[in-house]
Amino acid sequence: MLVASQDFRWHDRGDGGVYVFGEDGYLTIDGSRGRARCSRRIENPIRRTEDAIALKLRVALGKCYHILFYGADNRIALDCRIDADGRIQLNGERGTVDAGASLTFHYGRPYTDPAIRPPYVVPSDEHCLTLSGFDLETGTFKFTLDNSDPVEISGCIGQNIDEIRTIELATEIVEPGSLIRLKEYAEYSSGSSVYRETFPLHWEPVAPPPDGMPDDNVCETLMRPVDYRWLETTTRYGYVKVRIPPLEAGAVEFEMKPSDAELESCLILEEYQGIIKYGNIQFGLLGGKIIICTAEGITEFDQTVEAVNDRVYTFRVEWDMRSGAVRLLIDGEPMTHGGSDAFSFANFPNQGIDTITLHPGDVRARRSLMQRRHGVKPQRVSTSIVRWGSFRVYDLVGKRAVSH
Repeated sequence: MLVASQDFRWHDRGDGGVYVFGEDGYLTIDGSRGRARCSRRIENPIRRTEDAIALKLRVALGKCYHILFYGADNRIALDCRIDADGRIQLNGERGTVDAGASLTFHYGRPYTDPAIRPPYVVPSDEHCLTLSGFDLETGTFKFTLDNSDPVEISGCIGQNIDEIRTIELATEIVEPGSLIRLKEYAEYSSGSSVYRETFPLHWEPVAPPPDGMPDDNVCETLMRPVDYRWLETTTRYGYVKVRIPPLEAGAVEFEMKPSDAELESCLILEEYQGIIKYGNIQFGLLGGKIIICTAEGITEFDQTVEAVNDRVYTFRVEWDMRSGAVRLLIDGEPMTHGGSDAFSFANFPNQGIDTITLHPGDVRARRSLMQRRHGVKPQRVSTSIVRWGSFRVYDLVGKRAVSH
């Protein structure tokens, strides 16, 4: 039974934006370090008046943001701009129209009123912006903020736009606190939902511990969505964790694309213990080889699986605490060791697997405080860029136990 899934259908078109998937159920787009431009393809391109798009989101008020719609030729068809006062304007080749709507904060207070603005940055309330009733021939459509009456907008959408294929969320300038937090993206046709995307799994990079604290050789990990398919991790040596429903017997499927097959690109399944490293099942690229870690240590396979840069690997790992067995398939082929396709847990869980950990990088990247005290010299290592995607988590409790 499928219990959790995550695709990454967005693409970072910007320069230095920071992204977090799933924290409090939001996709957070942070333009504090660099301008963020996060786009996605519209699953059902807008062509008719029956088509509509709705976004539930928050922003950090006092900054400017854009929701951009692109035609088939990648030309901007419409720019829905939120200004520093929270007002919404619709811009296009034919001109600019004020939507007559603005964002609020603290449960309905209008941010447009300077007399009640606090002297610090506040997040907006969660708003739903809906664009519907598109007549691309005349360039008109309807705009709705939350539950207010739709406002008909004309004089924006340019000529020769016969469909809208892509949507983009963008910050305007680089400054601390430029945040867009998307809770839901939805598409409608004739008033009925035809596609909906939410962000239920929180992919959380582990922050580098201070010198002298446990695992103080861990480095910062940055994430961004790439090519409407991947979650890209960039780090010198890092960890990203996501919690899943605890499973006594289960399976995880995913794809992985490493830029440098000589660096570590591992997935760890664990019963969360409040620590950074080590788990119950670990497998992937290590030292230029595809391996799995078992109770006996690092284990190689009877099959030869080449470690190749920029190759897409498809993994499926299954585990069953009732039998103590772990199985691994790579590109659909069951892996074996000594003729057996059943591997052991590296460490046996108590209740069940409840955490997925992505682990890319090179252990030599950051010297720990202890290493520096012992005179270990720094080494030059490459930055690891790995792409991950198409995660599926299954509950296999009803399936017969796999035995050794």
